[in-house]
Parts: sequence; C-alpha cells; structure tokens
Amino acid sequence: MSTLAAVLVLSNPSAFARTSEVVEIPLAEVRTQTHLSDPVHLVIRDRASGAPVTIQIYDGGPRDGPETLLLLVDLQAHAALTLDIYNEAPARPPSKVFARAVPERMDDFAWENDKVAYRVYGPALEATGEIGSGIDVWSKRVPDLVIDSWYSRDLEGQRTHDPAMSYHVDNGQGLDSYKVGTSRGCGGTAVWQAGKLVASRNVTSSRILADGPIRVAFELEYAPWRAAALEVEETKLVELDAGSHLNHFHSDFRFAGSEEITVAAGLAVHDPADLKQVVPAKIVSVWDSPQLTSAGHIATGLVLPPTTTATFARAEDNAVLVLPIKSGESLDYYAGAGWSQADMPTPEAWNAYLAQYLERLRHPVQYKWGAKN
Repeated sequence: MSTLAAVLVLSNPSAFARTSEVVEIPLAEVRTQTHLSDPVHLVIRDRASGAPVTIQIYDGGPRDGPETLLLLVDLQAHAALTLDIYNEAPARPPSKVFARAVPERMDDFAWENDKVAYRVYGPALEATGEIGSGIDVWSKRVPDLVIDSWYSRDLEGQRTHDPAMSYHVDNGQGLDSYKVGTSRGCGGTAVWQAGKLVASRNVTSSRILADGPIRVAFELEYAPWRAAALEVEETKLVELDAGSHLNHFHSDFRFAGSEEITVAAGLAVHDPADLKQVVPAKIVSVWDSPQLTSAGHIATGLVLPPTTTATFARAEDNAVLVLPIKSGESLDYYAGAGWSQADMPTPEAWNAYLAQYLERLRHPVQYKWGAKN
C-alpha cells in the first residue's frame, strides 16, 4: 500500500478559472516535505475526486537553478485544491508536448502541445537560399500531436505527386497556412538599429532539454551575424507547456565592444490585419489577415513579463517591442498563436486570453503545505 507522504494545497487568487495551469514547486521543498530522497517516486491525487494529477520533474539547465516539480491542474476562480502526495511509483501519462529536429524536411525544428504547433528553419533550407529566423505557426483544432504525421503525409504527397497530402492543405486536423518569409513570424527576435531590424539567419543547431509530459524545452543556436560594427550571437531557450498557446522564450545575446544594444521581439503583420496593444508596450496582439482565405484567421500575441518595460514600434511587416540589453543578458518574453477555426473564434477572445495570461504571471497560483491528518 502506498504511503501518504505530504499534502499540498493550491489556491487560485484570480477571479477567473485557471484551466490547464502549470504550477511550479521547488523540488528541494518536495524532498523536505515528503522526506523522500528520490522524488521521482511520487503519485499526486486530487483529494476530492481521487483523480491522479499529471506531474513532471523538470530541470531547465543552469538558467533555472534547482529542479522543479511541475503539476498540471485546473482551478476554479478563487478556489483551492487539496492534493495528496504518495510515495508510489508513477505511471507516465501520455505526453501533451513534443519537439524534434526534422532533417528529412530541410533541417526544420518543430515543436507542439495540445493547442498549437511551431517550427523554425535550419541550415539545409538556408543552403537553398531561403533565409529567415522568424517562427512559423501550424494551426490545429485537435489535441493530437501532429508533427510526425503531418511531415510524413507531406513527404508521401511529394513522392506520389499528390498536393492534397501537403500540410498546407487542411486534413481535418488543421494546416500550415502562416507565411513567415523574412518577418519575425510569431515571436522571432532581432537587433534594432536606426528603426530597422537586423536579424540572424536560420537556426544552426538544436538541443532538447526536456520532453514532457507537461513541458518541452530546448535550445536553438544561431550563427554570429553583423549588426553595424558589432558581431552578435544568440542562443534561444524555448519552453512550451501543455494547455498554453504561448511559448516562453529566453534569448541570450552575446557581443563585444558595446555596453548594450537594443533588441526586439516581434510579430508579423500581414496587412490588412487587426493590430492592437492590449496593454501598451506590454501585450501586442495581431488578428492576422488570411494568407489562405478558407483557413480563417491566425491570431498571434506577444506578452512581456510584469517587471519588463519596452517600447512599441513598427518595422516593415512587423510589430515589435524593443528594449536595451547587455551582453550575456537574456531577453525574456512570451509569444504564441491561436486560430479562428479552433478555440479562438474572435479577436476579442484572443485579446482576453492574452490579458489573462499577463494576470497569471502577475498573480501566480499560491501553494502551502498542509497537515497529513
């Protein structure tokens, strides 16, 4: 029989429900409270329902410090949730996140969760002359993980000369109808100089750090590029949680010969589009005009952490937030997409989602350790 090791009480400080909320608990606290040296052997259940809670032991590398216990929960507005933690070997649930390098498609790197999929372009595509470090969006209306099946289907379509098998054609699950080109796409970065974006070329390499079931994390490397007199390097850590439309990006910039430079994170704007600063210089929303009329609207958004300030600007076909940064510092931001033919039917729904996302960052779920009896 499993042993009750600890009790954890979560509470939602917000006036709205927190659906698919990822709660982070320092693993050091878990060890102390459970008296377990190996917290991998944990099963957590909702006391009221007895249902198991999906968990993940997460280590995002040196940037994030100690390991973290991730919990995927639903919390009603201003409600509390009591969780019982047992010393028991868990069964790994199906993952809601996925990422991989795609050498069979020109060195793409693609990732997804149960809401949306993304990709960036690699060196094999750059060798053909197609250069861009913007972030692509794949829209889907199903919670299924589709990256492998869509790439496989697309390759088979090329082999059999059947255009209906392309991932640019809606197969009932969704499609790729988003045009990146040389724009920043959905959250790409660049150096900001004299009102213009000076961007890197394609991703040169990738490294997966965590593979679910709640959070996928990986690093993307970019070759050094020239921005006026400076040579700039960038490493981007990307984290995507189950249930979230937004990626958490940490872009580390390195350069010499200057105390600081100005960098930008941005969104493509395919005019005519509905561009809005939901919160001035904090949340930018684009309800994009269709690149394929039958595919509806793709919504993209950019959210800065509560303590970060920036300046809004337009540059060519992009809306960007710009701010100064020193060499070795990280640009920390959130960006992602929704779809009018899935769970974001209107620009109002998308803007409300982005506003609530910022409120989640400002007022995280609270927790305390309870008595076992």
